[in-house]
Amino acid sequence: MDKHHLGIDLGSSYTKFVVTNGSNDLVIKSVIPSLSRNKNLFKSQLSKIKEQFSINGVCTTGYGRDSFQGDVKKTELICASAGISVPYPRHKCIVDIGGEDIKIIESGPSGEVINFHMNDKCAAGTGTFITEIAERAELKIDEMSELAQLATGSKIINSFCTVFAKSEILGWKFNDIPIEEISKGIYLSIVNRIRKLPVKTDIPVILCGGVIAFHPYLQELLTREFSAEVETAPNPQFAVALGASVLAMQKTQASQAEENRL
Repeated sequence: MDKHHLGIDLGSSYTKFVVTNGSNDLVIKSVIPSLSRNKNLFKSQLSKIKEQFSINGVCTTGYGRDSFQGDVKKTELICASAGISVPYPRHKCIVDIGGEDIKIIESGPSGEVINFHMNDKCAAGTGTFITEIAERAELKIDEMSELAQLATGSKIINSFCTVFAKSEILGWKFNDIPIEEISKGIYLSIVNRIRKLPVKTDIPVILCGGVIAFHPYLQELLTREFSAEVETAPNPQFAVALGASVLAMQKTQASQAEENRL
């Protein structure tokens, strides 16, 4: 039977599960809300995975990594670097836009973290920011990218504070600003936020996280902003969970090597 490993990314908004085989191929992925009222949802998802696969090791990461006892725990920074390095085994800069923060990671070919930077505790430019602003603008999240691409202007939300940004959006609505321009304005505010972070543009820039998964037009705007090679990772929402699964396999291999040595 093939040996499989499980990575669990317990994020602020969603919990992602990834199972990989011995070649680090993603075999299965799934996602559930992190704050679901159904307390059995996590256990049910875990049971389904263990019924399908023989799991040799589990690595947890994310905000809720301490809430589940796996074989190893790692930070999102380490897991993002490991996960992105599976399809991109080269020197790169990772921009991970999550529900509550933005992480900039300089990553080596083997997944080593060379340097990193995170935005401050303000939620500006994150998934939470987009959700709250979109709600005030009466926009559907899954329609924003298509709407923004139709915009011809470059109006931008000036405030990074969610409270003030909501007021700004309300003013736009009163002035009958089209929803296409509002959608693009929200994205441009995120681009402006990322622009103020130390993104290395002399190496490939790889985007991951739930925000880029649901808002793909951001890649085009960031490419224009940085005038650099900007790509979106395969399965961007699951990149961190993939890295956790890879690290679970490395832990298993290290333990087996130690046993053989003894």
